[in-house]
This record gives sequence, C-alpha cells and structure tokens, in this order.
Amino acid sequence: MTTPARPFTPAFGTASVATTPRLWERPDPALSAAGIEGETVVARVRVLVMALLLVAPIYNLVQDPTLPMFRTGFVVTLAANVIALGIWWYVERRTWRPWIGFASSIFDVSVVSLGLVSFFIVASPLVALNSKVTFEMYFLAILATSLRYDARICIVAGVLALAQYAAMWAVGLANYDLHDPAFIAAAGPYLPVDLAVRLLLLCIATVVAVTIVRRAQRLLYLAARDRLTGVFNRGHFDNALQQVVEVTSRTGQPLALALLDIDHFKSINDQHGHARGDQAIRAVADLLLQSMRRTDIVARYGGEEFVVLMPGTTPEAALARIESLRATLVATPIALSDGRSIALNYSAGVAGTPGDRFFAESAGLGAAKAPDILVGLADERLLAAKRAGRGRCFGPEIDPPAPPAPRRSSGAQRQR
Repeated sequence: MTTPARPFTPAFGTASVATTPRLWERPDPALSAAGIEGETVVARVRVLVMALLLVAPIYNLVQDPTLPMFRTGFVVTLAANVIALGIWWYVERRTWRPWIGFASSIFDVSVVSLGLVSFFIVASPLVALNSKVTFEMYFLAILATSLRYDARICIVAGVLALAQYAAMWAVGLANYDLHDPAFIAAAGPYLPVDLAVRLLLLCIATVVAVTIVRRAQRLLYLAARDRLTGVFNRGHFDNALQQVVEVTSRTGQPLALALLDIDHFKSINDQHGHARGDQAIRAVADLLLQSMRRTDIVARYGGEEFVVLMPGTTPEAALARIESLRATLVATPIALSDGRSIALNYSAGVAGTPGDRFFAESAGLGAAKAPDILVGLADERLLAAKRAGRGRCFGPEIDPPAPPAPRRSSGAQRQR
C-alpha cells in the first residue's frame, strides 16, 4: 500500500516577503548592482576632487619651495591623485570585486589622515589636531560611503576615521606638550573638549551614512521585488541579465537561464479561484527561492511564469536542476488554506553557454543582443515543451528552427 504524498505548505516567511539585509550582511544582487554604479560615481568625483585639491599645494610650492610643509603637502596630494586615477581606471573597466568598495573607502579616509599626519610631522601636533579644512574632509569620505549601498562599508570607514584621528591625538598627548605656547601661537589653543566633539561628530556622520544606506536599501529592495511572491521583478531581472551576460562574455564562465511556466494555470483559477491561484504562484516561488543558490537570480517574469538566471552553471547542469525541482513539485501537492490540495507542474526551457551551440551561433549577432537571444532561445524551448505535452523541461538538445526573436509578451499573455 502506497503512502499518499504529503501536501506541501509554502513557507511564506523570509523567502516570500521582501526584507532589507541585516546590518552586517552582504547586500543582495539588487543592492550590489546599485553599489557598483555608486562606486563608479565616487571614482569619478574622487578624481575631480583630488585634481582640485592639487591646485593649492602647487601654488604653495611655487611661492615657497623650501618650506617642508608645502613640499610634503604636494607629494601627499600628488600620490593621492595617482591612486585616485588608478581606482577610477580599475572601476571603469568593470572589473568589479566586492572588496573594491571597502578598499576605496579606506583609501579616502586614510588620505585625510595622511594629510593630517604630514602636518603633525612637518609643522606641529596642534596644526594637525586643530585643522579645519582637512579634518572636515573626513565627513565627505564617510558620507560618500552611502553611495555604495552597503552599511558595512559605512561602518568600516567611520570606525577607521575615528580610530586614526583618536590615535593621532593619543600620540600627541604622549609625546608632546600640547600646551606649549609655540604650538598654540601657530595653531590656536589646545582644547580637549573640542577634539572630543570632533570624535563625536565622526560617530554621528557614520550613523547618518548607515541610516541613509538602510533607507535606500529598503526602497531599492522593494522596487526590485515582486509584491506577490517576494522574488525579483521583471525590471530588475532585465538589468541583472545585461550585467551578467557582459561579465560572462569577458570571463568565459558558464551561464544558464531557465524559463518556467506553471501548467494549466487557468484551470486552477477557474476551479479554485484567483486567491488559490496566487497561493500556487507563491508556492512555486518559494520552492525556487529555497532551492537556488544565493548567486542565482529568481524573478517573476509575468503572470504564472518565472525565470532563473544561474551564473557559473552550465546549461546541462541547469536543466538537471530544473527537472529535479519539477519532480519535487509534482510529488508534493500544495496544501490550500481551505484544507484542499492541488498538484502543480510546470514546463521549462533552458539555454546558456557553453555547450549550447545555437546560442553560441546567435550571440555572434552582437553582444548587445545576447540577453534577448538567450531569453528568446529559452522561450522557444519552453514553447516546445508545452507543445510536447507539458510537464517537461527542454534544454540545448532542442534547437528551434529559426533564430529566436526578442520576447514581446509575458507569460500571462500567452495561451497556456
């Protein structure tokens, strides 16, 4: 006697409800994409700011080339300009790595500290500790971290600025008489309360930057999500697909895309109502979210249709995974809220690189058309699976008779 399959109750928790990342958590792909754009903006602004900051040291050096403070200021600023150009060149090449945001933010803060240390050495400790213009650049460096949309970078930059300035103060106290009239005559009085307030202001600037990021994360996260299922929406997927295809074309890494469509979805709505149809859609979304890797991108493509982008996965491996999930879905009926259960199934088409001959040939039409070709090819294979009787997944072994055209309709508009 066989045991009936146990109905599957969807987990409508974090998998289905859009939430912002935790404070010390790596942003999801939607926020990472925004952070890459922000890093590019910061890199360009940094080059411009560093070029403008070089004007004053050059002028001072021309006026009095013998003054050590002027020579040191020029060398430090020139070195900062060279590094800023290097970061800009690296970022503009789209050679993105997660550590770039941390490294560039640490550089921004450390350049300010290096400038103050140079004043500390060639002038006096009070010139560095009481500096107004140079110290205030800490705030620019900290607030610029909010453009990376990563609260961790804001915290690292803020704590580093706080630690470096506090260390400079501690070294001054331990090795110099900060009440020395000669120091005071050159840089003003030594007021511990003022320096403590500066440290407090750095803390406040860090909190403000983190708050901006958390708010932006919430808005960006919601804007990139499908409200019914919690997976990414079509707009975010289109942007992510373009970026992933560009990276794949440069690195030669595998890439697979799967287009899924729930079979006989109209009959579910007709027999059980639209509320139960929505429940079925959420169940499929939950299954995909729970089964895919963090690096995979699951999106609702339209109506009862989903798309899964799998960087680093060959089309053959993706086809095996999608077929395995389909078998799991068929074997576990969905428990409805009214006590009944329904069995779901889907059809799918998979395309990708390497090993997908037709995509390799079609992609030669131009890199800009590659995303549309990839989706179109998966769509043709999905349609072939539907025509073959539904409840099956077709991959690279199924070639459409003609190059696939870019999709014009969503899953809700096609006859299922």
